[in-house]
Formats: sequence, structure tokens, C-alpha cells
Amino acid sequence: MVTKKSGFTLVELLAVIVVLAILALLAIAATMPMMNRAKKNAFAVEASAYIKAAKQAYTVGNMDDLTSACYDISYLNETYVMKDDNDYTGMVIVSGPVDNVNFAISLSNGSYYVVKSGSGKITVDDVTKTKPGNFSSSCDNYNPVLSLDEINTNSLAYKLIMANGKSTLEANMADIDSRTASVNFSEVADTAAKSGMFKAQDDDGATYYYRGIINNNWVNFAGFYWRIIRINGDGSIRMIYSGLPSSNHTGGNAAAFNLAYADTTKYNVSTLDVTGLTNTQVVTQYYNGVFANTYVGYMFNPSKIISSSPTYALDNTHKLNTFANFTNINNANEYYLFKNFNPTTDCFVGDGDQGTCTLKCKKLGDDCILTNWNTQATTEGNYSTSAAGATTSNYVYTSPYKYSCWGYGTAVTKSNSDNSTSVYFSCPLVTEIVGTVKDKPTQLKVRYIGLFSPNKNESNRNVTDNKVKIYVEKWYRDNIYNKKDASDKYYEEYIADEIFCNDRTPALANQAFPLTAGGHYYYSPYYRLQANKNPSLKCPDKTNDAFTLKKSSTNSIVSPRSDGNGMLNYPVGLITGDEVVLAGALFGTNSPNTSYYLYTGANYWTMSPHIFDQSNGISRVQFVHSTTGSITYNNTNASYGIRPVINLSPSVLFDAGNGTETNPYTIKLQ
Repeated sequence: MVTKKSGFTLVELLAVIVVLAILALLAIAATMPMMNRAKKNAFAVEASAYIKAAKQAYTVGNMDDLTSACYDISYLNETYVMKDDNDYTGMVIVSGPVDNVNFAISLSNGSYYVVKSGSGKITVDDVTKTKPGNFSSSCDNYNPVLSLDEINTNSLAYKLIMANGKSTLEANMADIDSRTASVNFSEVADTAAKSGMFKAQDDDGATYYYRGIINNNWVNFAGFYWRIIRINGDGSIRMIYSGLPSSNHTGGNAAAFNLAYADTTKYNVSTLDVTGLTNTQVVTQYYNGVFANTYVGYMFNPSKIISSSPTYALDNTHKLNTFANFTNINNANEYYLFKNFNPTTDCFVGDGDQGTCTLKCKKLGDDCILTNWNTQATTEGNYSTSAAGATTSNYVYTSPYKYSCWGYGTAVTKSNSDNSTSVYFSCPLVTEIVGTVKDKPTQLKVRYIGLFSPNKNESNRNVTDNKVKIYVEKWYRDNIYNKKDASDKYYEEYIADEIFCNDRTPALANQAFPLTAGGHYYYSPYYRLQANKNPSLKCPDKTNDAFTLKKSSTNSIVSPRSDGNGMLNYPVGLITGDEVVLAGALFGTNSPNTSYYLYTGANYWTMSPHIFDQSNGISRVQFVHSTTGSITYNNTNASYGIRPVINLSPSVLFDAGNGTETNPYTIKLQ
């Protein structure tokens, strides 16, 4: 009898497993779309939450008269969305009136993406697993454009655009775009055909500027006449002072006052990297009190720190020809040369223009000597032609008496009880003699040690107000901040905080500070306007050179911007050289234009630095030329006209007038 056992055979078990696997796959296949859709839906909900948060931030921020704003997801996480992780990246742009806000969102969590704009809701169908080509990870490249829907038809900005002569806003915008396409910054705008309103980009978006022969951009505000320069990218309106209503608005009448750009008697300070300078340059720059790029700054750094230049040691890599060449020696004179000097203990660093280094000699003939340099340099044993760092024409200086102030200062001597003489010599810049020059007894190779700024970043740090800034802000305080209009509103209620760009970036990225091969340090406005004929309204160094209102200003009632350096006491500045070229000028007095609207027949300063001339230690800033109307440059000690520039808030409304000199625009608040 055969007994059968219960259970499955191996074949049967395999068959069951296969069936179960198929059923599982079918179940997974059936549920996966549902799971993916659920995840997408959750992502869409998160996107909607970020849009809501951005709208909330926009509503709060609308006290600043925003027409649009961009919010990084990281910012929203920190302030409006309670999240502890950084899974989400992207940004949200919101724009329009607060009761009907549009949005544009780019959001990702690494697995899903959404890119959408409009006013509707984010749905699961808007979510993708592949990254869209127009996805933006942050607000870094945010470039808002003045939208037709965002322009208040009662605003002055609307009136200015409609003054182009077309019947609709859209037609005027198109006309401006067409005119802009043919603009040529290599020629002056001195005819009607080259004149009108044009379009460019600034740090806030699309800006509309006046160029050429213009007589419909006059404004009567705060008891003064102004010329509109442009509608800024955020809808505010930039204007330049043009005199009193009773004046003829030409020559000196168009300036609020005259002033030298720098007060060199007050700011006798050092912000100089002396690497590679000749003695003539050092003496002119250091001892005469004119230093590198100090005076091209609307603010600058007067602080002195102990530095040396060059910082490397003399060797076969850094030979004598890489050290500074000192040339201003008179062989008819004797000089004190000192054996010992320790800048850490022998230099006093004070505030502002205070501070000095002192060479100390307990016993003349031992710790120091008094000698003719030609004798000292040519005495055998005081130099070596073969030591490390020597060249065929530069010999290493081997004498222990190697520190000197030369004749720049006064030696103090003291007779001691043992009939010896002590000597003390103070100067802000000590030379360490490292080499002599063959057949040139009035020259030597030196390292500079003393109180000066080691690099351009240090010297450009915004510490002290320049003379122009002090007086411009005082003028604003007296004439805008402290005065009211006929409606009992302070004039400052009409003002917005906008960027005033004091562009001190180098013309070339690899430009040495402060020397170039030609002995000059060129700033970007030089390169753009003189060399390239390519003006720009964007400020390259927002952190340092974009002057904006202080974030915690106790002086101004204007709401400060979130970007910029926050160094202004009041929201006022000067015009830039780029704005002058956009208005119709060219660089150089051989390219005159006395027809465009910024020409007054008098010299006046801009805010744009041009060059630091190492040959004579002079800083130069761009100005508008009185005879030619061109943009050019001059020394900062020249006294020229000052025309303050302010920005009207986007909320300012048109009241009356047609913008002509005899019937200027007047404005009112909402």
C-alpha cells in the first residue's frame, strides 16, 4: 500500500511563489502611481505654503512701497515657515497689489520640482521629477521688470512714460524698446533723433532713463528745481538738483554749493600699499598726505596699522630688483642711519591720522651713525655683489646701519652725562635698506615698514565720511529732512532709499594694488566710460560700494533697503559718471556736447572714481566739464559744483505740470 504525504512538491511551491510574486508586482504597479501622486500632492501643498509665506512677507514689506519682491526659500524657512531642515531650495517672487498678488515659484526637495507663475493654486499636475530648464535655485539672478499691470496710472512714473507721445502705455513701452535698440554710446546725444527716454537695467530691474536734448523732465520739489535722471527699476524716480525756482538753472545756479571732493588738511592719513614704489612716489604720497585711493571714496578708511612691504625675504627667488627703488637722496646731506628697529614696540598706532614710528639710538656712533649716503653705499664691506638676491646692477646692503627716516622729520638729540649723544627720529614710514644700486649713488633698494594699509580692501573699508558726503548730507538734513510742504508733510515722506554707487572696483580683475605697469590704478568707471564706452547702472560691489541708508538710522524716516552697505545717514548722494554718459555725454573733452540736459556750463562732481596716479600721488574723480559738457576727471582737491541727487518714492503721484522748465511737474502723496 502506498501512503501519500500531505504538502506541496517543489514544483508546486515554485508555482505558488511565482503566482504570489506576480500578484505582488501587480499590487505594487497598481499602488505606485497612487504613492507617487500622494508624494507629489504633499509637495504641491508645501509649495502652496511657501507661496502663502511669501505673500505674507510681501504684505508686511509693502510699507516700503514694494511693487515686487523675491524671497529665498531659506529666508522663508527662517521667518515665515516653521522648518528645521534645508531639504527645500528655490525662491518665490511675488508682485502686484497686495490684494491681488501674483507669484512665480521655483521649488525643489531634491526629488520633485515645481516651476509655476500666475495667481492660481499649485496642483499635483504642476509637480515633476525632472528639473525644468527655467528652475531658479535662489534670488541671486532676480531681475524684476516694471510690469504694465504694476504701474499706478496716477503715479508720476506713469505720467513720464506716457509723455513719450503714444496713446497707450503699451505703445510707449514698445517705442522706448525700439529707440533703445539703436542707442550708441560711442557718440554724443546732441540731436533730437538721439534723444528721448531709453531703457536699461539697474540693480532692481528695468530702468527708464532720459538721454539727449530733453525739456520735459523738470520737477519742482521742496522749494527747488530738479531734473529727472531716470525711473529706477523699482519704480522710484531719481532726480538731480538744478537750482532755485527763481534762478536760470545754468552755471553755478544749478549747483547747491561748490566743494573740493577731499579735505586733505583734515584727512592727512595713509591707506597705501607701497609695494614697488619709488622714493619720489612714497614721499609725495605719504609725507604730503595724499594717499592711494583714499579720496576717491565717498567714505574711506583712515586707520593706520603696522605693515611692511614687501613682506617676503630677500633671496634668489625674490631678488633686489623686486624691492622698492628709493631715489630721493641728496648727496650733499648727511642722514641718520639706525642699527635697531622693532615696529611692534617702536610704532604707536592711534586713531585717524595719529600714530608714528620712532627710531631710537642710545649712543651716536654705536647704535646709529650720521653719514653721507654715497660714502656709506660705496664703502667696501657695506655691500655684497654675490649674496643671495644680488643682481648684476643691485648689490646686497650688508651694513648693520639699515633703518632710516632720511630727512622727513626732525631728529631729536640728547647729550648724555658720559658725553655721548642719543638720537630719536620719528616718522610714519621707516625704510629698511636692503640693497645699493650700481653706479647710482643716490638710489637704493628698500623695504618699507610703518603705518599704512596693506591692500585695497583695507583702504576701501568704509570708516570715515569724505568731505563731499558730510556736506551733501548736511544739505539734505537742512532742506529736505527738516522741512514740510503745504500739506504739513515732511518732504522726506516723498523719498525712497536707493543705491548710490561709488564703484571702486578695479578696472581689471588682475590689476595690482595700487600699481600697474604704467604707474596708475584704474577704477571700473574709467574702463567702462573711457576705454569701452559701455556705461552700466549696476553696482558691482554691493557690500562695499552700494551706498544705502543705515539699517538703524535715527536720522531718517525713510525705510532702508535690505541690500547695500547701509552707510548713509540720509538717502542722498551724487550722480555717477555712468548716468552722465547715459544722459548723452562722452568721456574726454575732445567730444563736446552742450545740448544734452545735464550740461549747465559749470563744473560739477560725480560719485565715480577714475584713477589713482602713482607718479604724483593724486587721486582723481570724474566730473562734468564746464565748457564741453563731457565727462572727465580731475584731482580731488579741485573745488567744483555739488548737485545732490535724491529718489522719489514709487508712491509719489503726479499733481500738475508738463515737465517743462516753465511748467515743471509737481507731485503729491497718496
